[in-house]
Amino acid sequence: MKVVSIDFVLFLVCCLIFVSGCNKGDPVVPVSGTVTLQGKPIADCSITFQPTAKNQIVAASGLTNAEGNFSLETIESPRRKGAVAGEYQVKFFWRDPDFDEAKPKPIPYQIPAKYQQEGISFTVPNGGQTDIVFDLVP
Repeated sequence: MKVVSIDFVLFLVCCLIFVSGCNKGDPVVPVSGTVTLQGKPIADCSITFQPTAKNQIVAASGLTNAEGNFSLETIESPRRKGAVAGEYQVKFFWRDPDFDEAKPKPIPYQIPAKYQQEGISFTVPNGGQTDIVFDLVP
């Protein structure tokens, strides 16, 4: 019977603690609000919070309802409700929930290209924010 040294056991315990600590991820805070286009709510708008280059955190996204309201979730697996505090570039895309290539229909919302390409800089505060209003204007 082989005897395992205490140093080896301590090494394994330290490795397990390190690995399990890395899987927790950064804490998320609640992030929600409203997206409007010239003051009118946009339904089915996909909103993405992409971390800036100096901010190495997980991205988050959400989808607006009929009133233009959204709540973010991280894009990791498993998804977590909210976003990690930090700096983001926020981009907006309208998607048709009933898209059918065989039956194209007019797009009800024309989101200006600048919001789809460059986006808006936004900082999620440490405590989160639940009253964000993004009013997109041409």
